Amino acid sequence: MTVKKSKLTKTAKAATTKVAKTAAKKAVESTQKTVKKVAKTASAATKTAKAAATKVTKTTAKKTVAKKDAKEKVVFSIDAPLATTVSIAGCFNEWNPTKNKLKKGKDGLWSITLSLEPGVYEYKFVCDSVNWDEGDNKIKNV
Repeated sequence: MTVKKSKLTKTAKAATTKVAKTAAKKAVESTQKTVKKVAKTASAATKTAKAAATKVTKTTAKKTVAKKDAKEKVVFSIDAPLATTVSIAGCFNEWNPTKNKLKKGKDGLWSITLSLEPGVYEYKFVCDSVNWDEGDNKIKNV
């Protein structure tokens, strides 16, 4: 049996082309599967990152609230034996001399305890509702 060379070449080329097309199709399918896997992984990573960011935000918010509520008790006192009433006015009460009245102790000292957030506060005592401390404002570091 004699086969012509050109027919054999055509058959070989056709077989090679078919094998190449099949290999290319498999490569494309494999690449598409890989892309889908990467997309799923990226999507999962994005969800995880969003969840982590939300958790960090909530934790930060809780810590901020905790710090904001961290007030300290601060005692203000003055020796004013002739006064019938004493109050305190300062930046912590909008300089309102009627808001915080001091109480006179057995030792004769007028005092009040206020809950203040950490900071620097200016204030003055007001005796008998009209007599403000003279001079510069007093300063209290909390």
